[in-house]
Amino acid sequence: MRGPADFVPFVERIRGAFPDINIKIEDAFGARDKVVVRWSATMTHKGDHLGIPASGKPVRITGMTMVRIGNGQIVEGWDNWDQLAMMQQIGAYGQPEAVLLKKTA
Repeated sequence: MRGPADFVPFVERIRGAFPDINIKIEDAFGARDKVVVRWSATMTHKGDHLGIPASGKPVRITGMTMVRIGNGQIVEGWDNWDQLAMMQQIGAYGQPEAVLLKKTA
């Protein structure tokens, strides 16, 4: 994503799918012009804004966000969060079944 024009639609999709999202800051620290936050979020899949019908299932994910601050504003940011866990918890992704290969002589 680049800038507020890309970030706002992302937030709208997430809030449209999880209107009760609750983010908890687990740790935060900074050095020079960078700040890092380790966070967790709990929410319920109540909307179809991710292109997946609402499941009504509760979700808990974790992630980390790092931002660079310049002139009192966020000028760059990096996110790493467990999107796979979110998809598994709402039932949109399951573990593929193992395929056993027969040995041929």
